[in-house]
Amino acid sequence: MGTREKGKHPPLRLPQGRRPRVLLLGNGLNRVYGGASWAGLLEKINRTDYTLEQIKGIPLPMQAVLLSRDHVDESLKDLRQELTQCELHPWLDRQLKKLLAMPFDCILTPNFTYELECAMDPDFLKVPYRNRRCRRHTAAVKQSEKRFMLHTYYDLPLAHGPTPLFHIHGEARKPDSVILGHYFYGTLLFSYDNYLTKRAPEQFYRLDRGRGELLSWLDYFILGDVYTLGFGFDTAEIDLWWLLCRKKRERANHGELYFFEPFRKIYEVKRGLLEAYNVRCESLDTAEPDDEGYRIFYEKAIREIGRRLEPEAAPE
Repeated sequence: MGTREKGKHPPLRLPQGRRPRVLLLGNGLNRVYGGASWAGLLEKINRTDYTLEQIKGIPLPMQAVLLSRDHVDESLKDLRQELTQCELHPWLDRQLKKLLAMPFDCILTPNFTYELECAMDPDFLKVPYRNRRCRRHTAAVKQSEKRFMLHTYYDLPLAHGPTPLFHIHGEARKPDSVILGHYFYGTLLFSYDNYLTKRAPEQFYRLDRGRGELLSWLDYFILGDVYTLGFGFDTAEIDLWWLLCRKKRERANHGELYFFEPFRKIYEVKRGLLEAYNVRCESLDTAEPDDEGYRIFYEKAIREIGRRLEPEAAPE
């Protein structure tokens, strides 16, 4: 896993001659074989008499506020030991290893848990201080952040080279960093705007061609070609919808966002909204899948992403 961080970390730089390749990986793959779900998390933090059926009409972040009686952070501290366990289903382990073998320049995940790290290193959460040895931060901050983790990442020593992994909505080992509740979403969004206003005040990244230093995962998201898998882009994710709009408005050369999800009639309006932000929706001719259909879809999507990144060496 590398050595404990000491001194200044090597800068993250734009790849030579191309845009950054970015994976945005959500919780969908975990759900194929019964992994942790949003509903399951809500049930565990519920301190009220409300049922999930009663609250389903309010936005997801506010569901957590209501059920925890606005003590989301305390509820997550109670669950820290459970959320920092990682036993991967063999199918999930295989799919994650295929993704980790692809030449991504950066990996983003809104998940609080550590499936990706454990697919790379099964002892990531078992050996004391193992995770600290690959924790890094960019030159934008003096030390790893405790809450809004715009500049803090894990440096994954993958076969194709070191790759930063950002937990964009926080991580379970640091419950105070987890973004749940509209107050924290709003504050997080403010931090995005504050950083980007300083970084590119006129929505124009002033980076030397091929030599620009990347100081935040926001740089990767806006400048890179982003491949989104297993993340539904629920409309409650206001920070990422704002970033989609910011990416679209960027006047410097920036990448595309590819949204891989089977077509479902119930989400047709959401897909229309994504396309309004210039997102390329990729259903791979899959519609209205059942549980088995999702497994097949994810396998197909992973092969397709691999083909686009390395046409000559797509994973089987």
